[in-house]
Parts: sequence; structure tokens; C-alpha cells
Amino acid sequence: MANNIVILQNDPARASKLEASVRPLSAAVFTVRSIAELQKVASKSHIQVGILDLDLVTLQDVASLRRQLGIEIVCTHHAPDDEMWTKALSAGAFDCCCDEDASSICRAIRQSMAA
Repeated sequence: MANNIVILQNDPARASKLEASVRPLSAAVFTVRSIAELQKVASKSHIQVGILDLDLVTLQDVASLRRQLGIEIVCTHHAPDDEMWTKALSAGAFDCCCDEDASSICRAIRQSMAA
């Protein structure tokens, strides 16, 4: 099965930049604008990793999506926030990264796919 990535990002420009950065790591990259759209894509494609913007999802969403979809989740946010990131990790995220730090996001994806 192919390893696919889905990106749920608030800012379309950041989503596009992130998509270009992670494309070499995956057979396909899908960019969505809502949790409902993410779930729809996941039901049709083998998604291994979800990159979720913490401005669009709650910690309960992180836990629920991890449990329901069985995917690894890398959370992103526009500003480092250790407390928020610790809570996201506790909710089931594989890692948390600044949304403009493509190298850290790619590293987290590679590590999660190897896990």
C-alpha cells in the first residue's frame, strides 16, 4: 500500500509550501480545509500521516482522529508553545513542529513512517 499524507492547514499559502516540502516523502499528498474533508479523504486513500494545524483542531480532535483513523499525527502551529505541544503529544500526536519549519516536519514524518 502507498504511504499518503494529508495536510489540514489554516493558511493556504503555508499549506502549499508544506505540500511541496513533503511531496518527496509520499506517494500522494492531499490538502484539506476541514476535519470532515480529512475524514472523507482518509476513507478513500491509505493515509499514514496527518499534518494538523493546531489552529483548526482541538486536542480532542487529535486524539479522536488518531484513534479512528489509525494514522500518525504531526501537529503544527505558527508559534512555538511548549505547553500546547506537550498537550498535543499527550493527546496522541507523534510530534509537534512550527508550521514554517519544513525540515522538522519532514523529519517527524520520516520517523513516524519508520515507527
